[in-house]
Amino acid sequence: MTAAEDLARSAAEDLARSTAEDLARSAAEAWSRLVTAAVLGTDRRPLDAAEPGWESPVPSKDPAIELLGRAAALATARRAGRCPAPAVSVIAAAPADPRPPCPPAAADVLARLLAGHHDVLLPEWLLLCRSAGFQLPARLLPALLLRGRRDPAFDAAVRACAGERATWLAEAMPELRIAPHAKPVPAGVAPLLPPGRPPDSGAVASAIIGTFHDHTATWAAAGQMRLAVASIDPSWLPALIRDLNRAPFHAVTERTRVELLGVAQLRDEIHRLLRNTGNLDHAAGEMT
Repeated sequence: MTAAEDLARSAAEDLARSTAEDLARSAAEAWSRLVTAAVLGTDRRPLDAAEPGWESPVPSKDPAIELLGRAAALATARRAGRCPAPAVSVIAAAPADPRPPCPPAAADVLARLLAGHHDVLLPEWLLLCRSAGFQLPARLLPALLLRGRRDPAFDAAVRACAGERATWLAEAMPELRIAPHAKPVPAGVAPLLPPGRPPDSGAVASAIIGTFHDHTATWAAAGQMRLAVASIDPSWLPALIRDLNRAPFHAVTERTRVELLGVAQLRDEIHRLLRNTGNLDHAAGEMT
């Protein structure tokens, strides 16, 4: 390139830069005048004549409409003239999971459990979900992992169901402060599993109903009775639900009856949505 050509190119670049700067300055001044008129009102601050290039695309005799038209045109021009922002780093896609998604109704139940609604059933929900070969609902995975930060046994059970997506989420959203990998469960801490099955679930169900006939099902006993409902063989749940609905009303026991009925109905619903008896014992063994 000759010296003359280099000088001409430099002059063209200076002219383009100067033109761009003048255009940006003109746009900023025009925008400032529009903002002032909008704040004060066009009846108190009449619109000045638009500078060339900043006219409204649809002129109007109404000052308020004219102001809006100019503002729209000016805003569009200013945005079009901005330099592109630096490229945002793209998060890698979540690892593929060949398992089918968790049924939406089961995901809704899990959301209720996480909100504290009969959360005694959370261990069984996780166990059944894994035994049935379903993915955890993606929308609830952050809440599950956040809950596991203060409960290593719960965290281990969640990660056993979530697989590699738990690690991916921890790395993709460091603001959640989730460990990429599960921490070892301290010695002496039991794995997260449903309450142990009693030898005779029918006798336990009959005993639960008996406490409502002799009025000993007080709220003080509700905690132990809730665990009993969560432990019996699920095949007894329909009969227990039927008998709880028929139990006599008594002011001392009614609150407990409603609580146990809710646990039994929700547990029965979980089993209908997620039950897979063939893999249940295997999944329980892996989670220990």
